[in-house]
Amino acid sequence: MNRIACSAVLLVIALTFSSLVVAQVTDVYQLNYFSNSSGRVAGTAEIDQAVRIINPGEQGTPLSGKQGTVCADIYVFDDNQEMSECCACPITANGLLILSLNYDLNDNPLTGFPAPRDGVLKIVSDNGANCDPTSPVPTPDLRAWATHLQNPGGVLVTTETEFQAATLQQDELSFLGTACSFVQFLGSGKGTCECELPD
Repeated sequence: MNRIACSAVLLVIALTFSSLVVAQVTDVYQLNYFSNSSGRVAGTAEIDQAVRIINPGEQGTPLSGKQGTVCADIYVFDDNQEMSECCACPITANGLLILSLNYDLNDNPLTGFPAPRDGVLKIVSDNGANCDPTSPVPTPDLRAWATHLQNPGGVLVTTETEFQAATLQQDELSFLGTACSFVQFLGSGKGTCECELPD
């Protein structure tokens, strides 16, 4: 093969690889945990945990309606690796969403009460025009933190950690959407988390 043909083949390979890299969406998937959840118990003073999610405004400005909105598709798993709730929460550009573990994310589990004491929280940053946890369209780039109740020596202590970024594979994306569809269908009102405290 002559040098021109070799160069042409290498150029085609490089262009193909670069288009694959450009097409891959990153900065869309984050993970954290919750532990020692007391759940919501009427008439008692439960200790709550919080999830804070911000939209840094990378997708546009808030100057016109829904411009720059990104949705946090949230998936709540119990410590048996079963999805218990899912929902989509829109966050406008430069917006902050604060969610209660007891009232928003762990108050309506598919299997009923008691709500999971320990589990995993997953967030997919979803296109604001889509905002559908059953069929996410990954769009960068939300940031999130969660408080935790630690129990060293029998005394509850609150800590806070940032959600950890992970690579979102197509299989995981499909699983999250499909599992959420089943949870919401089978739940008949159960299995859907909330984006804000009820009035």
